[in-house]
Amino acid sequence: MTARLATEQIMPAERVDWWQERVVEIFGSRYRIEPTASEPFSISVEMEPADPLLFLKIRGSAHQARGESDPSKDSKLLVHLQVKGHCTVVAEGRETLLGPGTLSFFPVRESTNLHFHDRYDQIATVLPVALLERMVPQWSKHVAKPIATDCGTAAVLADHLVSLSRHPDALGQARSSALVHLTVGMVGALLQDLGGSECKDGTTATAYQRERVKRFAMNHLANPALDCQFIARGVGLSTRYIHRLFDDEPLSLMQWVLHERLARCHEELARGIDPRRTLCELAYRWGFNDQAHFTHSFRKQFGVAPSELRHARDPQDQH
Repeated sequence: MTARLATEQIMPAERVDWWQERVVEIFGSRYRIEPTASEPFSISVEMEPADPLLFLKIRGSAHQARGESDPSKDSKLLVHLQVKGHCTVVAEGRETLLGPGTLSFFPVRESTNLHFHDRYDQIATVLPVALLERMVPQWSKHVAKPIATDCGTAAVLADHLVSLSRHPDALGQARSSALVHLTVGMVGALLQDLGGSECKDGTTATAYQRERVKRFAMNHLANPALDCQFIARGVGLSTRYIHRLFDDEPLSLMQWVLHERLARCHEELARGIDPRRTLCELAYRWGFNDQAHFTHSFRKQFGVAPSELRHARDPQDQH
């Protein structure tokens, strides 16, 4: 039976401590949770145990999780599918940004840190490292790397995880062992494929560099000087190459930056911001330096002016 844990019934001041205790129970490792200051910490988890797997659907607010210790003797690996939002993973000396539709593998241990930049949804499967080592001895080479899910075995595994998220009870049924073995086998198959194969036209390498660029941009969204040249210097790539990385994307790099800045502003307005803060301050907070441009772009993206959204959230707020 699917179990659900959530902070909605926990007092805001007690949520971080509560979740840190649950993390030890679920993952066998201790993490320090550091919420962002922009909103109260919240998280909800749906869990379906299916020995030797644990299947999870997690939805939460922006925060960082820093590994501190590993009380459990059994090392675990997390197969992570980012569904919504962005998460930077630091594990085994590597750092990578996961965007929607990206898979990654990383161990749950003190050397692993996670930074959820915004509100997020993720699907995850936790399995023993010992089980994986028997299948793919070189699995650690693929830790904390972004894996595009638009082709090959990665696409099949991602679709499988999404399907399980819709029908989690199937894993808990009496005859679910075949489904568990299938899931483990698909994880192993993907790790074996990563040993040398790529999708057509070097998709894996392109996706990796594109996510590096996005990770850097996400970490500097509030900087009004953020442009392609600024990003190029930060990641050590040429501006021409960076533009090519986004040739097949629906948005160019700077269109994507604008979209993400507006999304952050929309999230804050939808939650309700301090009535003492002006819309101009909110715009500057996320890298805009032109109030008219901010208002025009916001209306174009969301079909409503920021002032209208703020008033709808709090009719008494006339800022």
